[in-house]
Formats: sequence, C-alpha cells, structure tokens
Amino acid sequence: MVSVTFLGTGGAFSFGRRTTLALVIEGPDFRMLADTGPVILEQLDRAGLKALDIDQLFVTHGHGDHMLGFPMLALNRLGAATPLHIYAGESTIACLRILNAVSFANLSPNRANLRWHELSEEGHDEVSWDTGVQLRTAVPDHPPGVPTLSARWDFDGGPAITLITDTRPGEGSVELAQGSDLLIHEASFSAVLEPDTDPGQHYHSTAKQAGEIARAASCKRLALIHLGPEIGERPDVLVEEARADTDLEVIVPEDGQRLSLSPDQPR
Repeated sequence: MVSVTFLGTGGAFSFGRRTTLALVIEGPDFRMLADTGPVILEQLDRAGLKALDIDQLFVTHGHGDHMLGFPMLALNRLGAATPLHIYAGESTIACLRILNAVSFANLSPNRANLRWHELSEEGHDEVSWDTGVQLRTAVPDHPPGVPTLSARWDFDGGPAITLITDTRPGEGSVELAQGSDLLIHEASFSAVLEPDTDPGQHYHSTAKQAGEIARAASCKRLALIHLGPEIGERPDVLVEEARADTDLEVIVPEDGQRLSLSPDQPR
C-alpha cells in the first residue's frame, strides 16, 4: 500500500489550522519527506514520526516556508544509523547548505551525515530506487531567481503521485501529472473568493486552475494544498471551484490527514 500524509497544507502566511506545506510519501520499503518548513519537527510528531524516521528528503525550492526547518531536522538526526539523502535543485541545495552552516556553525558535515543529490533545474530529471520507486522532476514556471521543481513518484505496480506547488499553470505540469492517481496541486488563491486577485503575478495558482490541470492530465483525484490563510477556511468552496461541475474527485486535506492509494483506486 502507498500512502500520503499531509503534514502541512498551508502556504507561507498560514497559521493555526494549516501549517506550512510538507508531505510524507510512503510505500513498501520506501519513505520520503517532501519539504521542511519552519515547524517540520512538530508536524512529524503529530504524525507519529521522528526526525530519525526520515532518511530521504525532497525539497521543491528555496523559499523559507519550504526549507527553514531543515537545520533542525538534520540536527535531530545526529546519531542516525543511516544518512539523510537530500534531493533538490542546485540552487536549493546551496540554500540548505548555507542554512545549516549558519544555524549550527560547529556541526561538521560529516557528523550531520548528509548526502546531497542534485536534480536538474533546466529540465526533466529522474531517480530510481531498487524498491521499485521512480522519482521524476520537472521545472515549472517559477519566480525569478528561485528555480522550483515539481515531482512525480511512480510505484512499480502501484499508483503515481504528482506534487506541483509555487507555480503558474502550464503545459509542463499537465505533462508531468498525466494519468496520476493523485495530483497534489497548490491553490494559493481562489477565483471564487478572490475574484480581483491575479495569482499569476505571484507565481501561484487558483483552485480553479488546479482543477483544469487535473482534468487536462486525466488525473483520478486532486488534492488542494498550499492554501492561503483565508481561503483555507473555506474548503467547501475550493472543492466546488476545482470540480467546476465535473466528476473530478477533489479533496482539501487537513493537516495530519493520511490518504492510502491502491494501484487502481485511491481511497
């Protein structure tokens, strides 16, 4: 069985009900954390996990709400039997290294036991594990100077999960998400609740646009994440906005919610 635990479902300005975006993706003999915002240790604790339970990390980009918790995650893994493998773009890795050095200047890289795996910030890339899991990444339309990676996890004989955040809609997102059992897509804004706001100016998307991407990519299910603090209080509106009177299955997960997916039908 493959599962996704939504540790945090909010954006940079989230508080209270929704904390900053973080996910744990698990399958047989596989576990990967995606993003490490400022409260990652508390998020893991609420899900019954510790820093020592994480040995693989994917970081989408170098914004603080996606990586500020990294030094604390690394510190709390001291003494781990396995290294922490970090997968990210070159510029994001540079930010993570600086964060770690500034936060704990006397902590040597060898003692932290970190392994860096650089992913392309120019186009597609992929990583495969002998557990039958493949990670594919792509570079969506991102803010100037902050290369961002979208990611897709394909499980051998199982489901495909795609994560897209901090981007405007584009054909590249449709291509990466094609046929996914679960598309996890940001909805920082709402076309219904914020009709006068142009999310493209902020390199973000609306729930409506996320729904359009999911339908264009023939995804089975859409989960809306990276929600703004106000619209995050209206999940019912966001669901209907993304569905747009179609039969697309849309959910707005709460922090801590866990979804299990079978090869044929997410549930």
